[in-house]
Amino acid sequence: ITNVYKATDIPLADGTRGSGNWYQFKIPIRTPDQIVGTINDFNSIRFMRMFFKNFPRPVVCRFASLELSRGEWRKYNYSLLSPGEYIPEAIQNQTQFDISTVSIEENGSKQPIPYVIPPGIERETNWGSTNMQKLNEQSMSFKVCNLVDGDARAAYKTTEFDFRQFKKLKMFVHAEQSVRNQNLKAGDLTILMRIGSDFTDNYYEYEIPLNFTPWGTTPSNPDVIWPTSNEFDIDLERLVQVKYNRPVAMSDKGYDITSSTPYSEYDGKNKITVVGSPTISDVRAIMIGVRNPKKSTQASDDDGQSKCAEIWVDELRLTDFNKFGGFAATARVAVE
Repeated sequence: ITNVYKATDIPLADGTRGSGNWYQFKIPIRTPDQIVGTINDFNSIRFMRMFFKNFPRPVVCRFASLELSRGEWRKYNYSLLSPGEYIPEAIQNQTQFDISTVSIEENGSKQPIPYVIPPGIERETNWGSTNMQKLNEQSMSFKVCNLVDGDARAAYKTTEFDFRQFKKLKMFVHAEQSVRNQNLKAGDLTILMRIGSDFTDNYYEYEIPLNFTPWGTTPSNPDVIWPTSNEFDIDLERLVQVKYNRPVAMSDKGYDITSSTPYSEYDGKNKITVVGSPTISDVRAIMIGVRNPKKSTQASDDDGQSKCAEIWVDELRLTDFNKFGGFAATARVAVE
């Protein structure tokens, strides 16, 4: 159950009027709890059964809609563990990671934090309707639990895009803890974005420590639900400059200059990492993920424990288009 909406003054089965609850279920179909029979894929689905159990008395249920949802983003199923030593834990195989959506129409009364539209974003209007209906606005949601120290989970999409005519890459980010008594503090989890030709050998990575919205925040505080400190505001020229700085910085420190070695610099509190030889002129893959930073020293403020949280990301966009014209010339030379 991802959301509960309390409805009042509704007609009941006995002819009276009363109140009731609408429950929103989101079922990740590719991670079933039980498999019966020899079925092993989703190529031939002919029947679906829904059933209820453990009710002490008769109930009347109403179904609003039954929908299959999909998106362009897919779950990244390979390892994203940070380098270092790890103590084997049984919980490492129990990490839960689900990708879904949250929207203003379906989750506007969500608890403990309602969904609101990010500041400065307006809902689109369907001008073809007689009442100029507002279209639904939604974000992608990451639900992660038991994310062990040093591990990450992510979603990705493939694309073909030239970023050179833009200056910045932006996106809104919201974070909230999933467990009441876990008391996550700023920086316990980070949000990362990778852009490049792949996710292992040639990419730029931009990582932001997350600030968590307190439970009970009302819809009247969209700036608290979508804090600017969580927002991606990537200067694309800064990414390229870090790649140019890598050979000089690594040679000054006496490191072997290899493009496969991750090289990082800080952009304020945010971290930029370059691996391989990525280029913003030919971006073929974009990854967005959640990381539990690995505890580096005993004196670190990180507790080294696994974390549970829900992250919303919205409005991934390129801004500051280059509006300045260039120069072109034609020349012909004859040599005798």
